[in-house]
Amino acid sequence: MNGPDTSFRILYSRDVDPIEAQWRDCLAEADFPTHFVTPEYFLEPMLRGKRPFAILSLSGEDVTAVLTAVHDGGRVQSGLSVRPQIAFSRRADRSLAMSNLIAGLLQEAQSAKLIDIFIWSDMSQLVDTRFHQKDCEGVVMLDLSLGPDSLFRKFSANKRTNIKKAIKYGVSVDAAKGRDDVAAYYCVYADWARRKALPITGEEEFQETFALTGNRRLLLARHEGRIIAGVVLRFFPGRVMEFAANSSLESALHLRPNDLLHWRAIEWACGEGMSKYSLGGAHLFLRKYGGEVVPTARHRLDLSLLRRHAIHDWIIDRAEDARTFLPERILELGRSVRSRVEKLRA
Repeated sequence: MNGPDTSFRILYSRDVDPIEAQWRDCLAEADFPTHFVTPEYFLEPMLRGKRPFAILSLSGEDVTAVLTAVHDGGRVQSGLSVRPQIAFSRRADRSLAMSNLIAGLLQEAQSAKLIDIFIWSDMSQLVDTRFHQKDCEGVVMLDLSLGPDSLFRKFSANKRTNIKKAIKYGVSVDAAKGRDDVAAYYCVYADWARRKALPITGEEEFQETFALTGNRRLLLARHEGRIIAGVVLRFFPGRVMEFAANSSLESALHLRPNDLLHWRAIEWACGEGMSKYSLGGAHLFLRKYGGEVVPTARHRLDLSLLRRHAIHDWIIDRAEDARTFLPERILELGRSVRSRVEKLRA
C-alpha cells in the first residue's frame, strides 16, 4: 500500500477498527483538532455521495497526523480556505507526517484531474513542491482561554453596543431543544438562502445534521417568542469550536441578533473549557470580534490535460491584479452584471 519511505492508511468509513483508538490518541496530542478530522466526520449527512475518506499518517503503530477529504468525480479536495481539515500530533515529525499524507492523497487520487489541499499557512513549507501554493485570507481566531470578560473587552465598540442593544430589545438566546426548534429555524434558513440565491438543503438532511449533538450546537435567537436568527456551531469537545453557518430574518436585523448569538456562543464555549473559536472567515463583521487573523493556503496539483486548471488560475490572478487599475464605475458595472447572472442561474 505504501512506498518505501512513507507509511499511511486510507479509511472510507467509521467501521469498528482498532486504529480508531490511535487516531483519537493523535487528536488528543494535537494543537488544533477540529470536528472534521475526527472519526465522526464520516457521519456527516452532507457527505453522502461524495466519497469521503481520511488519511492517517503512521509511525510504527502510532497515528501522527490526520487529513480528511472528499473524492468527488475528477476532483480530490481537503477542506476549504476557511476550514482546513488537517491535524498533527505534537510528537510527530511534521515533515515526514506530511509526506505520508501527500502519498496517501496521490494514491487515492489515481485518475483524478485536480487535487486541492487547504492548510494553515505555517504548514506550507512541508508540502511537496509539485503543488502550486495560493495564499488565502484565512480566519479570525479567538483564544477562549482568555475568558469571556477579557474577550468582550477586545470587541469593537460597535460590537459591544450591538450586543447590549439586542439584550435591551428583549432578544434571548438558547440552544435548540429538538426537532420542532430545528424545523422552525429551517424556515428562517430557507428564507435567508432564497435571499442569497443559494441552494437550499432539504429539511430531512437539516434535521439529521442537528441530531449530531456530540459535535453540533444550534443557538437560536428569539424575540417575543419567535425565532428570528440562529448560529450553527461545530466543535471538538473540550478543544475547538467553529462557526459553521448563520441565518436571520431580514425584518429582524435591526434587533442585532447575530452579534448576540456569537457572544452567547463564546460564553458557552468558555464554560465548556474549549480553547479556540474559529469564526470561519475574516471579513469585517468577524474581525470586529478582536481575534487574530490566522492565514491559510491552498496547495493545488493540476493533473488535467494541458493543465487547464493552472491556466484558469493564471487568468483569474491577472484579472485580480488588473482590478487595482480599473475605475470604480467599471468595477461596479461588473458586480452588477455578475449579480444578474447569478440570479438567472438560481
